Amino acid sequence: QAKEKVWSYPNLKEMAPVKGKRTLAPTDDGPAPPAPFHHRIVTAKQTAVNSLYTVSRTEILGGGRFGQVHKCEEKATGLKLAAKIIKTRGLKDKDEVKNEITVMNQLDHVNLIQLYDAFESKNDIVLVMEYVDGGELFDRIIDNNYNLTELDTILFIKQICEGIRHMHQMYILHLDLKPENILCVNRDTKQIKIIDFGLARRYKPREKLKVNFGTPEFLAPEVVNYDFVSFPTDMWSVGVIAYMLLSGLSPFLGDNDAETLNNILACRWDLEEEEFQNISEEAKEFISKLLIKEKSWRISASEALKHPWLSDHKLHLRLKTQEKNCCSDAQDLVTQ
Repeated sequence: QAKEKVWSYPNLKEMAPVKGKRTLAPTDDGPAPPAPFHHRIVTAKQTAVNSLYTVSRTEILGGGRFGQVHKCEEKATGLKLAAKIIKTRGLKDKDEVKNEITVMNQLDHVNLIQLYDAFESKNDIVLVMEYVDGGELFDRIIDNNYNLTELDTILFIKQICEGIRHMHQMYILHLDLKPENILCVNRDTKQIKIIDFGLARRYKPREKLKVNFGTPEFLAPEVVNYDFVSFPTDMWSVGVIAYMLLSGLSPFLGDNDAETLNNILACRWDLEEEEFQNISEEAKEFISKLLIKEKSWRISASEALKHPWLSDHKLHLRLKTQEKNCCSDAQDLVTQ
């Protein structure tokens, strides 16, 4: 089954700097750079996107269940952006995209992709947003030439948790977290931004929210069961992503969707694979605090950020030393 692509970026290397903010060197693994514009509150304009932007027909950055994402440029400023063109067949489709706009209007964080503009016409709505060019995190998992270390995974998961913590503080659930919905800022750094708020929902404690969508292998048990979803639903997905980044394996994936869903409901997963042999105990403990069937027992995004795996600098130094030794051993083997 072909995986659903969301955005995938060609190797374009420009990121317009924000005035007064330092631009990060490619090797800098500090926080992700902010969008090259201030946070805006966007309302869909009833005019054509082409009046203000040049949308590239050839440079397609990716696509998914909604339509396609194209590279585009604002005519007045030359600012490079991404245009997500969403086909809307009826009022229901339009309302769903307007929900995405409303959600993005509330999210101002460096690890969440920012909305710049929106246009509504008869058959589609175009969302113009921040452009980054490092490709999907998914591509790094499956790329054999890209050696993803435990320390890399820590940096990725930390930022995912920071983005999710902000969403949850704003009472918004993402509900579609997966490696395809996490973009790398560029090819060289470990900086990421979460994208695709098409399935995101506002959490209202008094209204019980049930959902029936998402990608089977990333679904939390409560989604599979059509039970109530809440903040821990996103945290289950963080557990799945951490497992995948550390091992390259999908914890619940069966031979077909039914088997995958059964594995999720039985919470059937383990860390016995050889891929976990050299992974720290802290990492294993972190995953085991998220992949729990009972959602109220999972740790929150704030608790995850305080967990030793993400916060213990001594552990991080130890992993760095191990990786250096491992690399030099590999070099020795090559030179022998």
